Amino acid sequence: SMKDNDKNSNTTTTTTGDDDNNDNTTTTSIFGGLCCLGKSNVVLMCGDGVNDAPALATANVGVAMGQGAALAMETSDVTLLDSDLTKIVYAMDMGRRVISTIIENVAFSLLSKLTVMVVTLATGRVSLWAAIACDVGAMLIVTLNGMKLLPGNNNNDDNNNKKEEEDDEDENKRSSSSSTTT
Repeated sequence: SMKDNDKNSNTTTTTTGDDDNNDNTTTTSIFGGLCCLGKSNVVLMCGDGVNDAPALATANVGVAMGQGAALAMETSDVTLLDSDLTKIVYAMDMGRRVISTIIENVAFSLLSKLTVMVVTLATGRVSLWAAIACDVGAMLIVTLNGMKLLPGNNNNDDNNNKKEEEDDEDENKRSSSSSTTT
């Protein structure tokens, strides 16, 4: 059986903060561990090599690293274009936000249709133009609500921009202190 290489294992340990760096993990042990988890647990497996392919295929969600082996990318469900694991967290967060927005939009659309039906039943009639205006208004509101998912409109981008600004300030401080010492 194949073993993970030291560089990838150390990088993963540093990225995840896991102190238990087990770079001697074999394909058999990973595959066996996934099979023992059973159907009640959801398993996300990240891998980049040929030795990870069976585990990527067995996991509920297999994630291959973009700079990994072609076999790992072929057997995985998702392939990251680069080896940045934070994109997995971003994708999961975005998925939750998309589902939430879909539920909001469907509920609002149904509520607007129900309102027109109630008004129609209560008054005996509603003009066609009122129904059309309600439908078009609901469509516009649902569209605007969906636009909150665009990249420039979420909190993660704000946090990333603040972090980038802080990093730029730190870099400027370092460069100004180095120029004063020379």
